[in-house]
Amino acid sequence: MNVFISYSADDLDLVNSIANQIKPHANVFYWDKNKQPGKEAWPTIYGWINQSDLVLAIITDNAVSRAMAVGQEIGRAKTLGKTVIPVVTPNVPSSELGCLSGTTYQKIDPENPGVALNAIRRAILEKKQSLETQKAMLFLAGGVMALFLLTSKE
Repeated sequence: MNVFISYSADDLDLVNSIANQIKPHANVFYWDKNKQPGKEAWPTIYGWINQSDLVLAIITDNAVSRAMAVGQEIGRAKTLGKTVIPVVTPNVPSSELGCLSGTTYQKIDPENPGVALNAIRRAILEKKQSLETQKAMLFLAGGVMALFLLTSKE
């Protein structure tokens, strides 16, 4: 399972805390951790979003002030049909959520993130289980189709 984190660079401490909590359950990608010198930023970021199963959008005052870049990342994820979970600090009014307005979000207190981190971890585990179930169903369907093709030639 792959998770991309969209955030403002000014929130790196919070992002690192969130990433550390979900790393045991998913491959986590975000700019500061995964950037490679000499590579263009947007193709790299879009590549991470493309391969992600879930996107966490960390929305703080800092992210709202840099809404253009975070908005591009969220827009890309939504266009691709990715699950986007907004993680919002208490001081950000819902009117500032832009394209995430109307999406159920997880409130997080940067000073005491435990409850929110548990909810995020649960959401990731549920998504991971859903993906594993989908893969098993596809495998089963493929087996049934192969059996059908083999028996229909007789």
